[in-house]
Amino acid sequence: MKANRPLNERQLEAFRAVMLTGSMTGAGRLLSVSQPAVTRLIKDLESELKLILFSREGTHIAPTAEGKALYREVERHFVSTERIREAAYGIREYNAGQIKVAAIVSLSMACLPKAIQQFAEIYPNIVISVHSGASHDIIDLVSNGSMDVGFVALPPGRNDLRSEPLSASKAICLLPKGHRLEKLAVITPKDVDGEDFVALGPGSLMRLELNARLHLAGAKPKIRIETLFSFSVATYVSRGFGVAVVDPLAASFVDPELVSVRAFSPAIPYLLSTVFPPAEAPSAPLEDFVNIMRVAYEQELAKAEELCRFGR
Repeated sequence: MKANRPLNERQLEAFRAVMLTGSMTGAGRLLSVSQPAVTRLIKDLESELKLILFSREGTHIAPTAEGKALYREVERHFVSTERIREAAYGIREYNAGQIKVAAIVSLSMACLPKAIQQFAEIYPNIVISVHSGASHDIIDLVSNGSMDVGFVALPPGRNDLRSEPLSASKAICLLPKGHRLEKLAVITPKDVDGEDFVALGPGSLMRLELNARLHLAGAKPKIRIETLFSFSVATYVSRGFGVAVVDPLAASFVDPELVSVRAFSPAIPYLLSTVFPPAEAPSAPLEDFVNIMRVAYEQELAKAEELCRFGR
């Protein structure tokens, strides 16, 4: 294969379709071609790349390790191509630009829909592309210019992009309604000693800070469930699986008929930032969006503080 010859796009489409559907026949239906045509495209691609992409046993196929590795790269290609098409569509149909926004999952669910709705009222012709994920992934996407702005928990030492802090807040405690700790205005590590507990995942910075405070107090709650996102923590608390200490955005997802919210002490800071690509000045619409998002976030924090008041 000549190094400078581009790969056949139709072969890549066939390969992706087989990976998505799990069969040559399914890929043929997806692409509106016959199964033999898909088989030929895959064989030609394997010959071109000098790789075995699928193992075959009768009519059953399964991707090889090489096939799985190639699929990750092919999927990135198709996602990038689709984004270009979406941007072109927005420019062609609406004579408008596009804003690519990335946010951690809790922000995406608690604040982003409201912010986008308000922004769209001001800029109805701008296409908004939304990505949700973990902070470290979002930071990398913003740093390399794939996203125009990100809303993340910024780790120390990341000085390869511009950042602005959002309003500081602190962790809260969630209790199932009727729990014995409801009588307290503030929950401490000692209060949760021995209690059934719903925890954030072990890789969470807030979980690590909570563990340090529990260790100092000699408190050992009984962890019944670990889950990655704060909104799912709130769901499990509402079903009575235990108490939880989680970021204040979790208050956006609680049913006040099922969950009580309390302050937690000693305080665990919750700090988020807005991040921008290092060498790009934000456009006026992007600045407006960031300001709208900041207000939406502050409103959610205010709701959490209100719910923390004793007796609510």
